[in-house]
Amino acid sequence: MSVQQHLARISDLLARPLTGSDAAYHLVILRESRDFAPPNDDWGELMRTSEEFEGELIDLAAALDARWGPHATLSMEGCVHAFMDPDEDDLPPFFRYLCESGYFGDLLYWRVGDRLLAVSVGHEDKEEPVVLFAGVTGSGEGFPT
Repeated sequence: MSVQQHLARISDLLARPLTGSDAAYHLVILRESRDFAPPNDDWGELMRTSEEFEGELIDLAAALDARWGPHATLSMEGCVHAFMDPDEDDLPPFFRYLCESGYFGDLLYWRVGDRLLAVSVGHEDKEEPVVLFAGVTGSGEGFPT
């Protein structure tokens, strides 16, 4: 898919109503690779695919920066630690869903009106597909102020 196609899907995502509480969110997969489970477990191809998706994320971020200004970056490291801690149950729903999905990559995000738009590349483990995704939430919970 092209950056323009990703932008169209993100516009659709931003137009969706956030139902329930202000913590509601939507997530869309913009692009997904094949899986890398045996016998398709070619490490070199996985690395090339990851680099390709990261490059696509950079291009998408540049287009989103042009639309909504410079993005901020949020490391998912703290969320992952909280997710893995059996005594921790305060992870905001948006971040909990990202962790449950195995999307541990740093988030690039923008404030768009009363919402936060985040994009990233996720890859749960070596057998799973690489995923370029976008998410929208109405809650700033878990994001720096």
